[in-house]
Amino acid sequence: MIGLGPVGQCALLCAQLFGPTRVFASDRVPSRLAAASALGGIPIDASNDPIGAIRESTGGQGPDAVIEAVGADETIALGIQLVRVAGVPSVIGVSTNMAFPFPMLQALMKALTFRIGICPVPELWDDLVPLLQAGRLRPERVFTHRMPLSKGAEAYALFDSQSDGVMKVMLDPSA
Repeated sequence: MIGLGPVGQCALLCAQLFGPTRVFASDRVPSRLAAASALGGIPIDASNDPIGAIRESTGGQGPDAVIEAVGADETIALGIQLVRVAGVPSVIGVSTNMAFPFPMLQALMKALTFRIGICPVPELWDDLVPLLQAGRLRPERVFTHRMPLSKGAEAYALFDSQSDGVMKVMLDPSA
């Protein structure tokens, strides 16, 4: 997992539904690394050679799959570099770079299956709701702050400031 903002944290929760042995969780923000650790991820500080740390932990092979949740050229390229031969790098971070320098030869030589897209919620609703109802998926764990809807402007300002350990703010219309 590369990028541990709200989308990355939710992807971490979803990845665990598939029973992986380990989920490495990489970011540069200490509070996000701590949040991912609390959700069962193995924190990897992206400021300190994430490639070396993950390669060492996987016997030099790299992970079977990498989910990139940032959308930056640097992190997309990192995901492609990190994943093992015949692995699956997936990009769920939003990239608008139409000139992204896709490493075609590297992808070819590693026999990668590259996936990219945003969540098609209506198409997945029938799969998602039972997971929520059964308590197998608990996205509320990503919310760090709750505020009344009347304080929406303050909530957005808090989120934008990235202070007070904010990850995601829930606005409650009944409060």
